[in-house]
Amino acid sequence: MLKMNIDFSFIHQEKFITLDNVDELNNKFEYINNKRIYSSPYEHITQLTRKETYLEPAFERLSKKIELFFRDNLGLDDLKLAKLWLVTSLSKNANSTILPYIPHFDKHRYLKAMVYLHDVTKRHGPIHLGRTHDHVSIEQRRNTLPDDYKELGLNTVSREDLQDEMIPMTGSAGDIIFFDTNTPHKAGIVSKGFERRVLRFDFDLDGLNIKPSFLKRVMNRFFK
Repeated sequence: MLKMNIDFSFIHQEKFITLDNVDELNNKFEYINNKRIYSSPYEHITQLTRKETYLEPAFERLSKKIELFFRDNLGLDDLKLAKLWLVTSLSKNANSTILPYIPHFDKHRYLKAMVYLHDVTKRHGPIHLGRTHDHVSIEQRRNTLPDDYKELGLNTVSREDLQDEMIPMTGSAGDIIFFDTNTPHKAGIVSKGFERRVLRFDFDLDGLNIKPSFLKRVMNRFFK
């Protein structure tokens, strides 16, 4: 049974890990990227599966620490790590009018934890997070997204749906940002001469992503 704190959208936890831990993680980050040990779904991302993450002691310890935070603070004790991303974001010509630079939510709902490996200012292009008005149901919208939702822009969030301006999640080395991907979020734009390096842990939870029945899938295909 899914037991979830419905007030949870995002949490900025300062000094979640020590600077010694940050140094260890930075060294591992560089070693993995230089050796190209794991797969790279995108040019700036290295991806580790759950099994691969647990083969790296520094990552396994951090993953377990994050899971304990979710359990002790939000009552979520059935999390399962889906993947770990080592992300390097560089300055580039970004179009602020298209995804991922406009507010949106994800079709596959994860609970995520983003670990800062250095101080992140606005010039480092931090993730931006926001909250919707109470009458806006992201979950209802997410569960009815068709296969071509990206082309139609159906996972975007309008300014009218947001309570306030989105918050750039600046922070210090060792800080961590916990967020539910139902939370409106958008990528920040990295300034010229800067880069941002983070570890992003993606967790699944039973009940977050219920697959539609075979009959519903057939009906959606022929009657959408």
